[in-house]
Amino acid sequence: MKFVMYKYQERDYRFGLLENEKILDLNLAYEYILEKEGIRRAREIAAALLPCDSVDFLAGGEPSRQAFEHTLAHFPREEDARVRGMRIILNFNEVLLGAPVRNPKRIICIAHNYHDFVQEIGAPIPPEPRIFSKYFNALCGPFDPIPYPSMTKCLGYEAELAFVVSKPARHVPIEKAFEYIAGYTILNDISASDLTSMDKQVLRGKTFDNFAPCGPYLVTGDEVGDPGQLALKLWVNDRVLQESNTNQLIYNVPHLLAFLSEIFTLEPGDIVATGTPGGLAKDRKPTTYMSVGDLCVVEFEKLGRIENKIIAAETCSNA
Repeated sequence: MKFVMYKYQERDYRFGLLENEKILDLNLAYEYILEKEGIRRAREIAAALLPCDSVDFLAGGEPSRQAFEHTLAHFPREEDARVRGMRIILNFNEVLLGAPVRNPKRIICIAHNYHDFVQEIGAPIPPEPRIFSKYFNALCGPFDPIPYPSMTKCLGYEAELAFVVSKPARHVPIEKAFEYIAGYTILNDISASDLTSMDKQVLRGKTFDNFAPCGPYLVTGDEVGDPGQLALKLWVNDRVLQESNTNQLIYNVPHLLAFLSEIFTLEPGDIVATGTPGGLAKDRKPTTYMSVGDLCVVEFEKLGRIENKIIAAETCSNA
């Protein structure tokens, strides 16, 4: 399944399911079913059990999962179905996609986690995963613009597989890690490389607004299969600058979840970006930093494609 956060006309971003080029608004669909079943206070019950935000849905645990399954089983897929005058099914080309998780508690990133990357730069394999963080202001949608901050002259790209945590996770053994993963998505870890070099740490250079375009969907594990066998590619304009496969990961998805859960309790909706392969702008000779007007595209097998244009910072409004 492919989950999305979508925006349509006057609606703020809402939680939906993508099926056959249609978006099913899950909260409205559940409210519709409850009304048909004669349940009183259908709107309030739907808001509690199948809310319009993906993080709230994951935090709802088993009751929310049951409400979702009830919706899939009983919603009639009527194209003209409405709740309170609002269409429940929308055409994919009518909506604007946001990051499939818009307000996570954490965005956790992994550094130096591809064999081809460490070989390219001549670095040793880290004895344990190296972690850092971004703030959620960096999140933006899969087709939103990326403003070029005036502080930097070295704007780089980093194509990454990300996974999203489904339920509270603490001291999780590796063999049970997949039980705590809601699904997978693409994240581009945009970086101001001159600032990370100057600061001797990465927070400032990684956390400008829209420095973590993400999406287009949250794809569940049954569609992805082995997350350690996904081809990936990144272009700037028409030039391929990164091309690899997640089989190059040093620490794979279950290892990362288990490792992180030993440090802190992972919460529903937390995003973990698993690292990037070789081919970074700062490591190429000559360098391949992005400029205003460039289009950065990331594509992952089974996960889709995100496209973000670099724009002048003063022209960017809130996404």
